[in-house]
Parts: sequence; structure tokens; C-alpha cells
Amino acid sequence: MRNKIAILSVLVLLMPFFALSQNVKIVGTTNRPNTLVRLMSCTDKLTYFETQLAETQSDKDGKFAFETTINEITPVDIVVGLDHVDMIVCPNGNYDIEIEVNDRAEDKSFFEKEPPEMYINTIDDGGFYAQYLAVAEIVDYFLYDNAYDIIQKRNLKLLDELDNQINTSVGEIKYKFISDFVKYRKASVIMAVNQQKVLKEYFDNQEVLYSQYAYMDVFQEVFKTVTPDADFLSRNKQLAELINLNNVRKCFFSNACDKKYALKTVNDIKKSSKYVKNQEVADHIIAQINDLTYDSEAPDFNLKDNLGKVVQLSDYQDNMVLLQFVDRYSPLNEHEFSVLNELQKQWNDTIQVLTIATKETFDDYVQLFEKQGYKWPVLNLNFNILLLEKYHIVMFPSYVILKKNGRVGMAPAPAPDHNLENHVRRISRY
Repeated sequence: MRNKIAILSVLVLLMPFFALSQNVKIVGTTNRPNTLVRLMSCTDKLTYFETQLAETQSDKDGKFAFETTINEITPVDIVVGLDHVDMIVCPNGNYDIEIEVNDRAEDKSFFEKEPPEMYINTIDDGGFYAQYLAVAEIVDYFLYDNAYDIIQKRNLKLLDELDNQINTSVGEIKYKFISDFVKYRKASVIMAVNQQKVLKEYFDNQEVLYSQYAYMDVFQEVFKTVTPDADFLSRNKQLAELINLNNVRKCFFSNACDKKYALKTVNDIKKSSKYVKNQEVADHIIAQINDLTYDSEAPDFNLKDNLGKVVQLSDYQDNMVLLQFVDRYSPLNEHEFSVLNELQKQWNDTIQVLTIATKETFDDYVQLFEKQGYKWPVLNLNFNILLLEKYHIVMFPSYVILKKNGRVGMAPAPAPDHNLENHVRRISRY
């Protein structure tokens, strides 16, 4: 009998977890067979920090499938290779989609192609996503068409007509996520007329909506120009912590405060906070402060050279390293290689240059190195495309200076003909 009571007690304790955490299933096809496909969540729209929920590989026909657990309506990105599409999924939802990744033109770089397109075949989520898309379209058109009258003529009553249009076209809004979206999209235009009204009606004693981008957009704008008084902050302690976290984050990334101060301040807020979501935001800020910033640990790699030898960043612990990421060859590359070759001769053993070429262009660069007599290694990125994410590569060619022991010196670094040598010498002194 005692065992049965104990089991029942455990089940009662676990019921909230089961009630909140439910499966979401996504099946799809893409025109990129045998490619890494990831499902990333972003429930922190202040930092836009993404967390991987699931990972798979599209098969030879481009088919893929995810099944994971979420406990709330969740904004997600589906990433095919490095190409992102976004959507919002519901607990217990089922989705069948197609993702078409556009090919890049011959004269375009890896990152200059058109964004991918997503097509929805079927959705079974209680009608959430269809209603969200319909409401979002109505809100976008209404605010665009009426911005002048609302803002310049200060006619805030006109926003009541937006509610009427939504009710007529869509009917009753069934989901709080959508209601909150409408509420804070309205606030975004009211703010241009009356910031104190927004502060009082949209943030004073209101729920903090971490995963709602419309809320966080207004949050960023209103607290950039409005400083709440002590009474407001004492009434809204969770919000006050978030404001402090955001201020430290902005301080660091605007170079107004140093890394040590920022990390200590964020850690102190996290340790004293009783709000789990604020603790998560603090963790995200700490991760971003440590992500490829000065003296942080550089991402390691295992890449092969033209002889098939595996090269790791950790092989160069005793050297400074200059990473050069390249894609298709161009006159710009030719000029930069020429300058870099002269610098490399001057540096001797001061810094190790490593050129990392995309899979499609690796053989061309091997031939170029042989023809021009470049003496440093050229490595094949091959299928290790996530290395481009880890080093924040958004254009080619790109450069990163690493200190000894695999620590970041400067990322991104300037091109060889834009004072790269001065930065190498400056960093080598530390």
C-alpha cells in the first residue's frame, strides 16, 4: 500500500511536467539531399540566442524528420546546411513542409544567394499557425496604411479599427501568443506618440514575454529612451532585472565597458535572481560575451590539407595563427593573396597562416598555391560548414587573428592591405 501511495505521489508531482511538455513533429523535404538539417529554438527574443532542439540528415531524396519536446508555443528556425527558414510551432503540433534552397549564381559568393523558401503542405496544430499568419498579415497592412494618421495626427483611436478588421476577417483570436503579438505591435506605434502610455499600460505589472518578438522590439525601444523611476522598478522586479541585463549587454557590445566588468555584472545578476527565465537570459549574454571576443577560446577544427593530412588548430598552440576563409577566386582574392604572401615572408615564424577553402573551391586553391609558390597550408572545409558559423563568417575572404594557445586575438580581422600587419604586431605583444 505504501508503495502505491509513493508511486501516486510521484505521478502527481510529474503531472505538471507532462501537461506542459508535449511532442512536436516536423517532416519535410528539401532540394538538398544528404545535408545536415537542424531544428533551432529561440525563446529568448532579447538576445536571439538559439538552442538546438534536434539534428538530422536529409536522405538521398531530400527527406528529413524531427520529433522533439516543447512546453510552449516556440519560435524555431529550420536550418538546411547554413540556410535558415523560420516558423512558430505548437506543443503537440504536426507539420509537413518543403524547403527549397536557392542555388547561388556563378558571380555570387557563398553568402550572397537568395534566401530559402518554405512551403507548408499540411499542419495539425489546432489552427494556431494559420491564424497567426492571417493576423500578422492584417496587422502589417493596417499599420503600414495608417501609420501617418496614427503617428502624425496622433489618432490612437484608429487602432480600434484594427481589432475590428481582425475580428471580421479571422474571428476570435484563440491563442494568447497571437493576442500578445497584436497588443505589442500596437504598442510599437503608440510609442511614437506617447511613451509614458506604453510604459504604464504595456510594461507596468505586465507579464514579461521572452519569446514574443513584438514585445521585445518595444522593450528595446522604450527602455532605450525612458528611464523608469524607483517605484516602477520596485513593482516590476523581474522586468527591472531584465532591463539591467540588457543594459550590460548593450554596454559591452558598444565597447562602453570591458569584458571583465560585463561578465561579473551579469553573473552577479544571475546569482541573485529568483527568475528562471532571467537566469537563462544571463547565460545567453555570458555565452555571447565569450563568443569569439578577445581572449576567448577559439573553435577547434579537424580539416585535411591537399595531402590528406588532418590539421587541427590545437597543432599550433605555440603559434599565433591567421585564419583566411576563402570561396571562389576573384581579382580581390588575387590582390589579397599577393599582399599576404609578402607579409608571410616578413613574419617568418611569428604567425602561422592557414587558408581554409570551401569544398567546391579547394582543388582550385591547391593548384593556385602550387602555381604561385605559396608556402602555407591550404585546408579543405569539406562538409564542416558549421565552422563558418562558429567563426561568424558572413563574407569571403574573411580573416581571424588567433593568439597563442588557441585564444581569439581579433575576429573579424582586416584584410592584408588594410593594416592587418599592425594588428598582428599589436596582438603579438600581449
